[in-house]
Amino acid sequence: MNSSPFDRSTFQAFGLDERAARIYLAALELGQALQLPLAKKAGIKRTTLRELLPSLLERGILQEVVRGKRKYLVARDPRELIAQQEQQLAGAQQALPALLAVQNSLAVKPQVRFYEGIEGVKQVFAETLRIGQPIYSFVNVAQIHPELERWLVAEYVPAREARGLHNSVIVNATANVDTLIPDNAYRHNLKVSDTEYPFAMEIDVFGDCVSLNHFRTGDQPSATLIQSQSAAETLRSLHRLIWDTKAR
Repeated sequence: MNSSPFDRSTFQAFGLDERAARIYLAALELGQALQLPLAKKAGIKRTTLRELLPSLLERGILQEVVRGKRKYLVARDPRELIAQQEQQLAGAQQALPALLAVQNSLAVKPQVRFYEGIEGVKQVFAETLRIGQPIYSFVNVAQIHPELERWLVAEYVPAREARGLHNSVIVNATANVDTLIPDNAYRHNLKVSDTEYPFAMEIDVFGDCVSLNHFRTGDQPSATLIQSQSAAETLRSLHRLIWDTKAR
């Protein structure tokens, strides 16, 4: 196996671990063999071969050929193994619509994912780009983590605007708001008092998702992504209610 031109993924495609792959390759080279010569050729113990043999025979990786009183082991033609894999894949593809129907029937159940660190928070922001829907946010930029601030300004915001994604932001009226997140064609801000209505984290609503982002200076950056149509609709409606009330 060490001198084999095949890498591990070649055999993983057939569901073979390293020991089973050794046996299969050895059987291919020998053509047909008794157990002891096959084990030696594969570089494994005979007891290991005996341990793995029932499974390999059941799956059709190896086949037994009886000659006189002896049973020889023969490797199955690789073309037959590939054809078997193709048949299994075709069966899985036929079952895909039914599996998706089951998945959709469970879609009403919220799915929650947790992310840690700056890179984790970036992943959640990247999800807004993948969803590609308008973003409704509750934001306080007074104490944003400096590393994340640089990334948002230099990479995320340009990417969002390049996709034409609009961001409606209810933001605490702190000194750096106009500098850090100015109003423009792709972002509209509604400023609210940071003493009356302080936001200790950022909340973003987009599509059927809600993200709860913690990235103030001194905090351990983290994010929680909730995929829930009802939660997203509720928070989006709350955002619009506040916006409409304050904007009058």
